[in-house]
Amino acid sequence: MLSKLFYQDIKSWSLKHNFDVVTYVPASQSHFEKRGFDPVYELYADIFDLKKLLFKIDADKPQAQKNRLERMQTPQTFSALPEINKIQKDQKILILDDIYTTGRTLMYAHDIFLTHGFKNIYTFSLSR
Repeated sequence: MLSKLFYQDIKSWSLKHNFDVVTYVPASQSHFEKRGFDPVYELYADIFDLKKLLFKIDADKPQAQKNRLERMQTPQTFSALPEINKIQKDQKILILDDIYTTGRTLMYAHDIFLTHGFKNIYTFSLSR
């Protein structure tokens, strides 16, 4: 329901920016099973042609339950899916997330693309 509330603002932003590949920060499998949907995917799916390129393992506890220090100390929870190897390294990549608190999640997602040889990596989150 919230995706509909923010649709026009996100759509307007998307029309002003061009990216070759748009991906998102995925929910972990347990988070997906608990909610029944992936909140970040649902927020952006009607606007972007989203490519699932990242896999997220379960962390010790959800980010929302951590304080700033705990968030910053969270180990890398992402790995790349094989589809990442089908993308040309010179393409502009956009990584989407819902909420930017400390930036740790987007930094780790960004790092996966860096280690795979991408250099034109951008991020966007709905709120900070």
